[in-house]
Amino acid sequence: MAATIEIKRPPKSEARRTSIRLGLMSAVALVVFTSSAIAFAQEPEAEQAMAAGRAEQAIAAWSNVLARDPDNVNALVGRATAYGWQKDWALAEADINRALGRAPDDLAVLNAAGYIAAWSGKHGLAERYFERMLAIAPDNEGAKKGIAYNAYWAGENERAANAFQQIAYEFPDRAEPWIGAGNARIAAGQARRSAAAFREAKAIDPANAEARSGLRRAYDYPTVAELSVWAGDTSGGGDAGLRLVELASWITPRTRVHARFDDGLSLDNPVLARAGQNATTYFVGGQNQFSDSFIGSVEFGYRDLPLGEDQQVYKAEGVYLSGLGATKLGGQISPHSEGFTDRLVYAGHNFRLGQHLSFEPSVYLARTGASRDDEWRAVGYGEYNSGDFAIGVGVGGGNVSSVNPAADGGVFTIFGNASARIGGWHRVHLNVAREETPLVDFTRILVGVTLRLPRN
Repeated sequence: MAATIEIKRPPKSEARRTSIRLGLMSAVALVVFTSSAIAFAQEPEAEQAMAAGRAEQAIAAWSNVLARDPDNVNALVGRATAYGWQKDWALAEADINRALGRAPDDLAVLNAAGYIAAWSGKHGLAERYFERMLAIAPDNEGAKKGIAYNAYWAGENERAANAFQQIAYEFPDRAEPWIGAGNARIAAGQARRSAAAFREAKAIDPANAEARSGLRRAYDYPTVAELSVWAGDTSGGGDAGLRLVELASWITPRTRVHARFDDGLSLDNPVLARAGQNATTYFVGGQNQFSDSFIGSVEFGYRDLPLGEDQQVYKAEGVYLSGLGATKLGGQISPHSEGFTDRLVYAGHNFRLGQHLSFEPSVYLARTGASRDDEWRAVGYGEYNSGDFAIGVGVGGGNVSSVNPAADGGVFTIFGNASARIGGWHRVHLNVAREETPLVDFTRILVGVTLRLPRN
Protein backbone atom coordinates (compact mmCIF):
# COMPACT_ATOMS: atom_id res chain seq x y z
CA MET A 1 0.00 0.00 0.00
CA ALA A 2 2.98 2.32 0.40
CA ALA A 3 3.51 4.70 -2.46
CA THR A 4 6.17 7.26 -3.29
CA ILE A 5 5.53 10.31 -5.37
CA GLU A 6 8.27 11.66 -7.46
CA ILE A 7 7.37 15.15 -7.88
CA LYS A 8 9.06 17.47 -10.20
CA ARG A 9 8.60 21.11 -10.64
CA PRO A 10 8.77 22.66 -14.18
CA PRO A 11 12.60 23.15 -14.99
CA LYS A 12 12.39 26.76 -16.23
CA SER A 13 12.94 28.44 -12.84
CA GLU A 14 16.17 26.52 -12.21
CA ALA A 15 17.45 27.27 -15.73
CA ARG A 16 16.69 30.95 -15.22
CA ARG A 17 18.62 31.00 -11.93
CA THR A 18 21.53 29.23 -13.63
CA SER A 19 21.64 31.71 -16.51
CA ILE A 20 21.36 34.70 -14.17
CA ARG A 21 24.31 33.40 -12.17
CA LEU A 22 26.34 33.03 -15.36
CA GLY A 23 25.25 36.46 -16.50
CA LEU A 24 26.23 37.94 -13.16
CA MET A 25 29.62 36.28 -13.44
CA SER A 26 30.10 37.78 -16.90
CA ALA A 27 29.11 41.22 -15.70
CA VAL A 28 31.35 41.01 -12.65
CA ALA A 29 34.25 39.77 -14.75
CA LEU A 30 34.06 42.78 -17.04
CA VAL A 31 33.57 45.19 -14.17
CA VAL A 32 36.43 43.75 -12.14
CA PHE A 33 39.02 42.71 -14.64
CA THR A 34 38.81 45.55 -17.15
CA SER A 35 39.65 48.06 -14.40
CA SER A 36 43.15 49.41 -14.43
CA ALA A 37 45.76 48.07 -12.05
CA ILE A 38 45.83 51.41 -10.26
CA ALA A 39 42.07 51.41 -9.65
CA PHE A 40 42.21 47.83 -8.41
CA ALA A 41 44.95 48.76 -5.94
CA GLN A 42 42.87 51.68 -4.67
CA GLU A 43 39.69 49.65 -4.21
CA PRO A 44 40.63 46.19 -2.93
CA GLU A 45 37.81 45.87 -0.42
CA ALA A 46 35.14 46.77 -2.97
CA GLU A 47 36.65 44.52 -5.64
CA GLN A 48 36.86 41.57 -3.23
CA ALA A 49 33.21 42.02 -2.22
CA MET A 50 32.20 42.11 -5.90
CA ALA A 51 34.18 38.99 -6.70
CA ALA A 52 32.48 37.20 -3.78
CA GLY A 53 29.02 38.46 -4.79
CA ARG A 54 28.45 40.25 -1.47
CA ALA A 55 26.18 43.09 -2.54
CA GLU A 56 25.81 45.00 0.73
CA GLN A 57 29.53 44.98 1.47
CA ALA A 58 30.27 46.03 -2.11
CA ILE A 59 27.80 48.93 -1.94
CA ALA A 60 29.33 50.16 1.32
CA ALA A 61 32.87 49.92 -0.02
CA TRP A 62 32.05 51.62 -3.34
CA SER A 63 30.20 54.36 -1.46
CA ASN A 64 33.35 55.03 0.55
CA VAL A 65 35.33 55.34 -2.67
CA LEU A 66 32.75 57.69 -4.19
CA ALA A 67 32.71 59.82 -1.05
CA ARG A 68 36.39 60.57 -1.77
CA ASP A 69 36.09 60.55 -5.57
CA PRO A 70 32.51 61.23 -6.81
CA ASP A 71 33.49 60.83 -10.47
CA ASN A 72 35.18 57.44 -10.11
CA VAL A 73 33.67 55.52 -13.03
CA ASN A 74 34.80 52.13 -11.76
CA ALA A 75 33.10 52.77 -8.41
CA LEU A 76 29.90 53.96 -10.10
CA VAL A 77 29.79 50.83 -12.25
CA GLY A 78 30.54 48.56 -9.30
CA ARG A 79 27.91 50.10 -7.05
CA ALA A 80 25.34 50.14 -9.86
CA THR A 81 25.94 46.43 -10.44
CA ALA A 82 25.62 45.65 -6.72
CA TYR A 83 22.38 47.64 -6.57
CA GLY A 84 21.22 45.56 -9.55
CA TRP A 85 21.92 42.37 -7.61
CA GLN A 86 19.55 43.70 -4.95
CA LYS A 87 16.96 44.69 -7.60
CA ASP A 88 17.18 48.32 -6.49
CA TRP A 89 16.70 49.55 -10.03
CA ALA A 90 16.33 53.28 -9.30
CA LEU A 91 19.70 53.51 -7.53
CA ALA A 92 21.35 51.15 -10.03
CA GLU A 93 20.17 53.26 -12.98
CA ALA A 94 21.21 56.51 -11.27
CA ASP A 95 24.78 55.26 -10.82
CA ILE A 96 25.09 53.69 -14.26
CA ASN A 97 23.71 56.80 -15.96
CA ARG A 98 26.32 58.91 -14.15
CA ALA A 99 29.00 56.48 -15.35
CA LEU A 100 27.66 56.64 -18.91
CA GLY A 101 27.78 60.42 -18.79
CA ARG A 102 31.46 60.31 -17.90
CA ALA A 103 32.54 57.36 -20.10
CA PRO A 104 29.89 56.77 -22.80
CA ASP A 105 32.11 54.46 -24.88
CA ASP A 106 33.71 52.47 -22.08
CA LEU A 107 33.00 48.76 -22.66
CA ALA A 108 32.73 47.91 -18.96
CA VAL A 109 30.25 50.74 -18.43
CA LEU A 110 28.15 49.70 -21.42
CA ASN A 111 28.24 46.06 -20.34
CA ALA A 112 27.03 46.87 -16.83
CA ALA A 113 24.34 49.17 -18.24
CA GLY A 114 23.17 46.34 -20.52
CA TYR A 115 22.89 43.80 -17.72
CA ILE A 116 21.12 46.21 -15.37
CA ALA A 117 18.58 46.97 -18.09
CA ALA A 118 18.16 43.26 -18.88
CA TRP A 119 17.72 42.27 -15.22
CA SER A 120 15.09 44.98 -14.74
CA GLY A 121 13.11 43.79 -17.78
CA LYS A 122 14.09 46.63 -20.17
CA HIS A 123 15.22 44.23 -22.86
CA GLY A 124 15.11 46.68 -25.77
CA LEU A 125 17.35 49.13 -23.92
CA ALA A 126 19.68 46.33 -22.90
CA GLU A 127 20.11 45.22 -26.49
CA ARG A 128 20.98 48.76 -27.54
CA TYR A 129 23.78 48.88 -24.98
CA PHE A 130 25.20 45.53 -26.10
CA GLU A 131 24.92 46.52 -29.78
CA ARG A 132 26.79 49.71 -28.96
CA MET A 133 29.56 47.60 -27.48
CA LEU A 134 29.75 45.60 -30.72
CA ALA A 135 29.91 48.80 -32.75
CA ILE A 136 32.99 49.77 -30.75
CA ALA A 137 34.52 46.28 -30.55
CA PRO A 138 32.93 43.93 -33.13
CA ASP A 139 34.55 40.78 -31.69
CA ASN A 140 33.76 41.51 -28.05
CA GLU A 141 32.70 38.25 -26.37
CA GLY A 142 31.00 40.02 -23.47
CA ALA A 143 28.68 41.95 -25.78
CA LYS A 144 27.70 38.79 -27.64
CA LYS A 145 26.97 36.98 -24.38
CA GLY A 146 24.96 39.95 -23.19
CA ILE A 147 22.77 39.80 -26.29
CA ALA A 148 22.26 36.04 -25.80
CA TYR A 149 21.37 36.31 -22.11
CA ASN A 150 19.09 39.27 -22.74
CA ALA A 151 17.19 37.28 -25.39
CA TYR A 152 16.86 34.32 -23.00
CA TRP A 153 15.56 36.46 -20.15
CA ALA A 154 13.12 38.07 -22.58
CA GLY A 155 11.72 34.62 -23.40
CA GLU A 156 13.15 34.58 -26.94
CA ASN A 157 14.49 31.07 -26.46
CA GLU A 158 15.25 30.12 -30.07
CA ARG A 159 17.09 33.36 -30.70
CA ALA A 160 18.99 32.99 -27.43
CA ALA A 161 20.00 29.38 -28.19
CA ASN A 162 21.29 30.32 -31.64
CA ALA A 163 23.21 33.26 -30.18
CA PHE A 164 24.83 31.09 -27.51
CA GLN A 165 25.75 28.43 -30.08
CA GLN A 166 27.37 31.05 -32.30
CA ILE A 167 29.49 32.17 -29.34
CA ALA A 168 30.40 28.54 -28.66
CA TYR A 169 31.63 28.14 -32.24
CA GLU A 170 33.69 31.34 -32.02
CA PHE A 171 35.14 30.47 -28.61
CA PRO A 172 35.38 26.66 -28.63
CA ASP A 173 37.18 26.42 -25.29
CA ARG A 174 34.23 27.94 -23.35
CA ALA A 175 31.63 25.78 -21.57
CA GLU A 176 29.41 28.73 -20.60
CA PRO A 177 27.81 29.39 -24.01
CA TRP A 178 26.89 25.72 -24.37
CA ILE A 179 25.25 25.87 -20.93
CA GLY A 180 23.34 28.96 -22.04
CA ALA A 181 22.23 27.18 -25.20
CA GLY A 182 21.13 24.16 -23.16
CA ASN A 183 19.05 26.32 -20.83
CA ALA A 184 17.40 28.12 -23.74
CA ARG A 185 16.64 24.84 -25.53
CA ILE A 186 15.03 23.25 -22.49
CA ALA A 187 13.00 26.42 -21.85
CA ALA A 188 11.65 25.93 -25.37
CA GLY A 189 10.82 22.28 -24.64
CA GLN A 190 13.62 20.95 -26.85
CA ALA A 191 14.96 18.28 -24.51
CA ARG A 192 17.07 16.37 -27.03
CA ARG A 193 18.81 19.49 -28.35
CA SER A 194 19.24 20.76 -24.80
CA ALA A 195 20.98 17.53 -23.79
CA ALA A 196 23.30 17.81 -26.80
CA ALA A 197 24.32 21.33 -25.71
CA PHE A 198 24.94 20.29 -22.11
CA ARG A 199 27.02 17.33 -23.32
CA GLU A 200 29.20 19.76 -25.28
CA ALA A 201 29.69 21.84 -22.13
CA LYS A 202 30.53 18.74 -20.10
CA ALA A 203 33.06 17.61 -22.71
CA ILE A 204 34.87 20.96 -22.41
CA ASP A 205 34.66 21.08 -18.59
CA PRO A 206 33.82 17.64 -17.13
CA ALA A 207 33.71 19.01 -13.57
CA ASN A 208 31.24 21.80 -14.38
CA ALA A 209 28.30 21.41 -12.00
CA GLU A 210 25.96 23.52 -14.17
CA ALA A 211 26.62 21.27 -17.16
CA ARG A 212 26.00 18.10 -15.15
CA SER A 213 22.79 19.31 -13.51
CA GLY A 214 21.57 20.76 -16.81
CA LEU A 215 22.09 17.43 -18.54
CA ARG A 216 20.04 15.68 -15.85
CA ARG A 217 17.26 18.25 -16.29
CA ALA A 218 17.23 17.61 -20.02
CA TYR A 219 17.11 13.83 -19.55
CA ASP A 220 14.27 14.14 -17.01
CA TYR A 221 12.22 16.64 -19.00
CA PRO A 222 8.62 15.44 -19.67
CA THR A 223 8.67 13.11 -22.66
CA VAL A 224 6.46 12.48 -25.66
CA ALA A 225 6.04 8.83 -24.65
CA GLU A 226 7.03 6.51 -21.80
CA LEU A 227 6.79 2.73 -21.67
CA SER A 228 7.22 0.96 -18.32
CA VAL A 229 7.34 -2.83 -17.95
CA TRP A 230 7.65 -4.70 -14.64
CA ALA A 231 8.00 -8.42 -13.93
CA GLY A 232 8.80 -10.42 -10.82
CA ASP A 233 8.16 -13.26 -8.44
CA THR A 234 6.14 -13.63 -5.22
CA SER A 235 6.98 -16.26 -2.57
CA GLY A 236 4.57 -17.69 0.01
CA GLY A 237 2.22 -19.20 -2.53
CA GLY A 238 2.48 -16.51 -5.19
CA ASP A 239 3.77 -16.82 -8.72
CA ALA A 240 6.20 -15.26 -11.19
CA GLY A 241 5.30 -13.35 -14.31
CA LEU A 242 4.54 -10.04 -15.94
CA ARG A 243 3.24 -7.56 -13.37
CA LEU A 244 2.63 -4.26 -15.04
CA VAL A 245 2.77 -2.50 -18.41
CA GLU A 246 2.13 1.23 -18.62
CA LEU A 247 2.13 3.53 -21.63
CA ALA A 248 2.13 7.24 -20.84
CA SER A 249 2.60 10.59 -22.55
CA TRP A 250 3.28 14.10 -21.31
CA ILE A 251 0.96 15.88 -23.73
CA THR A 252 2.30 19.12 -22.27
CA PRO A 253 5.14 19.67 -19.78
CA ARG A 254 2.46 19.90 -17.07
CA THR A 255 -0.04 17.26 -18.18
CA ARG A 256 0.48 13.48 -18.27
CA VAL A 257 -1.97 10.78 -19.39
CA HIS A 258 -1.52 7.04 -19.06
CA ALA A 259 -2.99 3.59 -19.64
CA ARG A 260 -1.86 0.67 -17.49
CA PHE A 261 -2.27 -3.11 -17.32
CA ASP A 262 -1.76 -4.52 -13.80
CA ASP A 263 -1.71 -8.25 -13.06
CA GLY A 264 -0.15 -8.03 -9.60
CA LEU A 265 -3.20 -9.37 -7.74
CA SER A 266 -3.18 -12.56 -9.80
CA LEU A 267 0.42 -13.27 -8.82
CA ASP A 268 0.42 -12.02 -5.21
CA ASN A 269 -2.77 -13.77 -4.05
CA PRO A 270 -1.89 -17.41 -3.21
CA VAL A 271 -5.40 -18.71 -3.91
CA LEU A 272 -5.53 -17.12 -7.35
CA ALA A 273 -1.90 -18.01 -8.13
CA ARG A 274 -2.34 -21.71 -7.24
CA ALA A 275 -5.58 -21.91 -9.24
CA GLY A 276 -4.04 -20.10 -12.21
CA GLN A 277 -6.89 -17.59 -12.21
CA ASN A 278 -6.52 -14.03 -13.43
CA ALA A 279 -7.58 -10.86 -11.64
CA THR A 280 -6.25 -8.30 -14.05
CA THR A 281 -6.90 -4.57 -13.71
CA TYR A 282 -6.91 -1.98 -16.46
CA PHE A 283 -6.36 1.69 -15.63
CA VAL A 284 -6.55 5.01 -17.46
CA GLY A 285 -5.75 8.29 -15.81
CA GLY A 286 -4.15 11.68 -15.94
CA GLN A 287 -2.11 14.16 -13.94
CA ASN A 288 -1.91 17.92 -14.27
CA GLN A 289 0.16 20.58 -12.55
CA PHE A 290 -2.39 23.34 -12.14
CA SER A 291 0.04 25.83 -10.60
CA ASP A 292 3.52 25.98 -9.15
CA SER A 293 2.07 24.71 -5.86
CA PHE A 294 -0.61 22.14 -6.80
CA ILE A 295 -0.64 18.87 -8.73
CA GLY A 296 -3.82 16.86 -9.16
CA SER A 297 -4.40 13.39 -10.60
CA VAL A 298 -7.34 11.09 -11.27
CA GLU A 299 -7.53 7.45 -12.32
CA PHE A 300 -10.22 4.99 -13.31
CA GLY A 301 -9.74 1.24 -13.25
CA TYR A 302 -11.65 -1.94 -14.05
CA ARG A 303 -10.69 -5.18 -12.29
CA ASP A 304 -11.78 -8.41 -13.99
CA LEU A 305 -12.20 -10.98 -11.19
CA PRO A 306 -12.78 -14.76 -11.33
CA LEU A 307 -16.27 -16.32 -11.33
CA GLY A 308 -17.71 -13.47 -13.40
CA GLU A 309 -17.14 -10.86 -10.71
CA ASP A 310 -15.67 -7.42 -11.31
CA GLN A 311 -14.77 -4.20 -9.55
CA GLN A 312 -14.40 -0.56 -10.57
CA VAL A 313 -11.65 1.63 -9.13
CA TYR A 314 -11.90 5.42 -8.82
CA LYS A 315 -8.90 7.27 -7.43
CA ALA A 316 -8.04 10.96 -6.91
CA GLU A 317 -4.97 12.57 -5.40
CA GLY A 318 -3.76 16.10 -4.74
CA VAL A 319 -0.23 17.24 -3.96
CA TYR A 320 0.54 20.64 -2.47
CA LEU A 321 4.09 21.93 -2.98
CA SER A 322 5.60 24.39 -0.53
CA GLY A 323 8.87 25.37 1.03
CA LEU A 324 8.31 22.57 3.54
CA GLY A 325 8.13 19.90 0.82
CA ALA A 326 5.21 18.09 -0.79
CA THR A 327 1.98 17.23 1.02
CA LYS A 328 -0.28 14.60 -0.53
CA LEU A 329 -3.84 13.59 0.16
CA GLY A 330 -5.67 10.89 -1.77
CA GLY A 331 -8.62 8.57 -1.79
CA GLN A 332 -9.93 5.56 -3.65
CA ILE A 333 -13.34 3.89 -3.84
CA SER A 334 -13.84 0.52 -5.49
CA PRO A 335 -17.43 -0.72 -5.94
CA HIS A 336 -17.63 -4.52 -6.20
CA SER A 337 -20.13 -6.46 -8.27
CA GLU A 338 -21.25 -8.32 -5.10
CA GLY A 339 -22.61 -5.09 -3.66
CA PHE A 340 -19.91 -3.89 -1.27
CA THR A 341 -17.43 -1.05 -1.82
CA ASP A 342 -13.75 -0.98 -0.82
CA ARG A 343 -12.53 2.42 0.44
CA LEU A 344 -9.09 3.85 0.99
CA VAL A 345 -7.85 7.25 2.14
CA TYR A 346 -4.23 8.23 2.67
CA ALA A 347 -2.08 11.23 3.47
CA GLY A 348 1.64 11.90 3.62
CA HIS A 349 4.30 14.54 3.47
CA ASN A 350 7.65 14.45 1.69
CA PHE A 351 10.32 16.26 3.71
CA ARG A 352 13.43 17.44 1.88
CA LEU A 353 16.35 16.75 4.23
CA GLY A 354 19.02 17.99 1.84
CA GLN A 355 19.90 18.19 -1.81
CA HIS A 356 19.61 14.42 -2.27
CA LEU A 357 17.82 13.11 0.82
CA SER A 358 14.10 12.96 1.55
CA PHE A 359 11.81 11.29 4.06
CA GLU A 360 8.10 10.62 3.54
CA PRO A 361 5.82 9.40 6.33
CA SER A 362 2.34 8.31 5.21
CA VAL A 363 -0.83 7.01 6.85
CA TYR A 364 -3.36 4.71 5.14
CA LEU A 365 -6.91 3.90 6.27
CA ALA A 366 -8.92 1.24 4.44
CA ARG A 367 -12.25 -0.58 4.66
CA THR A 368 -12.37 -3.68 2.45
CA GLY A 369 -14.37 -6.77 1.67
CA ALA A 370 -17.96 -7.83 2.25
CA SER A 371 -17.20 -8.12 5.98
CA ARG A 372 -16.03 -4.49 6.01
CA ASP A 373 -12.61 -5.14 7.51
CA ASP A 374 -10.93 -1.95 8.77
CA GLU A 375 -7.19 -1.50 8.40
CA TRP A 376 -4.80 1.28 9.31
CA ARG A 377 -1.18 1.41 8.32
CA ALA A 378 1.65 3.91 8.93
CA VAL A 379 4.68 3.83 6.63
CA GLY A 380 7.92 5.79 6.60
CA TYR A 381 10.06 5.96 3.46
CA GLY A 382 13.53 7.46 3.18
CA GLU A 383 15.34 7.97 -0.12
CA TYR A 384 18.70 9.11 -1.44
CA ASN A 385 18.41 10.42 -5.01
CA SER A 386 21.40 11.79 -6.90
CA GLY A 387 19.39 12.26 -10.10
CA ASP A 388 21.26 9.46 -11.85
CA PHE A 389 20.74 6.90 -9.11
CA ALA A 390 18.16 6.51 -6.34
CA ILE A 391 17.85 4.08 -3.46
CA GLY A 392 15.22 4.04 -0.73
CA VAL A 393 13.94 1.96 2.16
CA GLY A 394 10.46 1.95 3.70
CA VAL A 395 9.06 0.28 6.77
CA GLY A 396 5.61 0.32 8.29
CA GLY A 397 3.02 -1.43 10.31
CA GLY A 398 -0.59 -1.35 11.36
CA ASN A 399 -3.59 -3.43 12.27
CA VAL A 400 -6.59 -5.13 10.68
CA SER A 401 -9.89 -5.24 12.58
CA SER A 402 -12.13 -7.99 11.21
CA VAL A 403 -15.16 -10.02 12.26
CA ASN A 404 -13.21 -13.02 10.96
CA PRO A 405 -10.75 -14.04 13.70
CA ALA A 406 -8.32 -15.37 11.12
CA ALA A 407 -8.13 -12.00 9.41
CA ASP A 408 -7.83 -9.96 12.62
CA GLY A 409 -4.38 -8.83 13.79
CA GLY A 410 -1.27 -6.81 13.06
CA VAL A 411 0.36 -6.07 9.70
CA PHE A 412 3.99 -5.36 8.90
CA THR A 413 5.74 -4.24 5.71
CA ILE A 414 9.31 -3.49 4.74
CA PHE A 415 10.45 -2.68 1.23
CA GLY A 416 13.32 -1.25 -0.76
CA ASN A 417 13.51 0.55 -4.10
CA ALA A 418 16.42 1.24 -6.41
CA SER A 419 16.51 3.04 -9.73
CA ALA A 420 19.35 3.95 -12.09
CA ARG A 421 19.59 5.95 -15.29
CA ILE A 422 20.63 4.10 -18.45
CA GLY A 423 21.30 5.67 -21.82
CA GLY A 424 20.50 9.10 -20.43
CA TRP A 425 16.76 9.04 -20.98
CA HIS A 426 15.80 5.60 -19.62
CA ARG A 427 15.78 3.94 -16.20
CA VAL A 428 15.95 0.45 -14.69
CA HIS A 429 14.18 -0.33 -11.41
CA LEU A 430 14.27 -2.87 -8.60
CA ASN A 431 11.71 -3.38 -5.83
CA VAL A 432 11.95 -5.87 -2.97
CA ALA A 433 9.10 -6.08 -0.44
CA ARG A 434 8.09 -8.22 2.53
CA GLU A 435 4.43 -8.23 3.66
CA GLU A 436 3.11 -9.92 6.79
CA THR A 437 -0.66 -9.90 7.40
CA PRO A 438 -3.01 -12.08 9.44
CA LEU A 439 -3.99 -14.11 6.36
CA VAL A 440 -0.80 -14.26 4.28
CA ASP A 441 2.93 -13.52 4.39
CA PHE A 442 4.95 -13.09 1.22
CA THR A 443 8.15 -11.70 -0.22
CA ARG A 444 8.08 -10.06 -3.65
CA ILE A 445 10.95 -9.16 -5.98
CA LEU A 446 10.23 -6.99 -9.01
CA VAL A 447 12.42 -5.62 -11.78
CA GLY A 448 11.33 -2.98 -14.26
CA VAL A 449 12.45 -0.72 -17.04
CA THR A 450 11.12 2.64 -18.24
CA LEU A 451 11.88 3.67 -21.82
CA ARG A 452 11.35 7.34 -22.66
CA LEU A 453 11.05 9.11 -26.01
CA PRO A 454 12.25 12.72 -25.60
CA ARG A 455 10.86 15.77 -27.33
CA ASN A 456 12.75 17.12 -30.32
